[in-house]
Amino acid sequence: MAGDASGIPELDQDKYDADEEVKIICLGDSAVGKSKLMERFLLDGYRPQQLSTYALTLYKYTTTIDSKAVLVDLWDTAGQERFQSMHPSYYHKAHASIMVRLHTSC
Repeated sequence: MAGDASGIPELDQDKYDADEEVKIICLGDSAVGKSKLMERFLLDGYRPQQLSTYALTLYKYTTTIDSKAVLVDLWDTAGQERFQSMHPSYYHKAHASIMVRLHTSC
């Protein structure tokens, strides 16, 4: 990536040009596996340990559906109690949400 005079790399905008954009938020309690779900989908991999998400992590994913380029913004939210009353901007214009919950057998 080329940088400007400040030495900050420029964003490869072509990578994020799309015909359609979709926003999906991932919600759930702390330590239920929201980040691991994102990691498994985006990286097709798994690391057994990870630090807790702080507030929000945004991932970008590009795909093609019906010959159209689609940019998917995946918002991985923190599940800690202090973030349960999230600012409405997290949900603003979201197309879908993924609710992750820990399943325990009875």
